[in-house]
Amino acid sequence: MTPEAYLLAGVVLGLLLTEITGISPGGLIVPGYVAMFLDRPERIALTAGIALATVPLVRIAGKYLLLFGRRRFAFFLLAGFAVRSLAEALVPSLFPSLDGIEAIGWIIPGIIASDVDKQGVVSTFLALSAATALVAIVAMVVR
Repeated sequence: MTPEAYLLAGVVLGLLLTEITGISPGGLIVPGYVAMFLDRPERIALTAGIALATVPLVRIAGKYLLLFGRRRFAFFLLAGFAVRSLAEALVPSLFPSLDGIEAIGWIIPGIIASDVDKQGVVSTFLALSAATALVAIVAMVVR
């Protein structure tokens, strides 16, 4: 499947899952992106780690800044950028075998972090796993 098809399937299936369960899979574009990288679990793990590290940073910043609505979401994206940059600088020096590892996208960790903040870790990652699995099944059927 093309990247565009992964994203389209991710949006459609993510929206469908959200409508049925009421739980967002880390944002509508995220399942398609994650499904594209199922063959690179280290990238998925790094992306999830960055998202999880971003949540407490934004919560702490929210105690000192007025972060609501779009401003809060934008702060999640910016914090995700910063944590990704830091992680990609530190991970190779701590784990040389992971030299060159990258997270999935620049905004994906922040989008996931925003949903984790709203819904909790377990709900968000279960919904993301389910939506990603559905996208992967569609990709296998289409091939």
